[in-house]
Amino acid sequence: MQLLTSINKMNISADLEAYRKLFWDAFHRPQLKVAKYAELWQSLDLINDVLAGPFFSMYENGHIHYVFEDKERFPNINSLEDFKTWATYLINVYHDEVESLDKPATKDEEYDLHVLRFQTETKNKLLTLALNIQGEKEA
Repeated sequence: MQLLTSINKMNISADLEAYRKLFWDAFHRPQLKVAKYAELWQSLDLINDVLAGPFFSMYENGHIHYVFEDKERFPNINSLEDFKTWATYLINVYHDEVESLDKPATKDEEYDLHVLRFQTETKNKLLTLALNIQGEKEA
């Protein structure tokens, strides 16, 4: 049993280290080159803000316990599965908005779209890692 506990702690530690390396890639304000992409990123700021709270808690504290306790801000999140559903929904909305613009017509537009797609993919990776870390803590 002690060996399993040690292995779980090592897994959490490795996942948390990976999480912390990725975090800022998902949430920093990118230097976008084209106004329509910059405007899109700005319009997605609310989703970024809402996700950033729990995601930053994982970055800073190694857990998201407060999400399950704060019924004012997270009234429908009572379990890790609820959190997964909620965060997945928001990331999917973010993704759909990024993909809603017309096909890039210039290299600068291609670059901006790549950056926003990268941020979306990174949010998904962070979610997977957060679920693993929190799940191990709750096990």
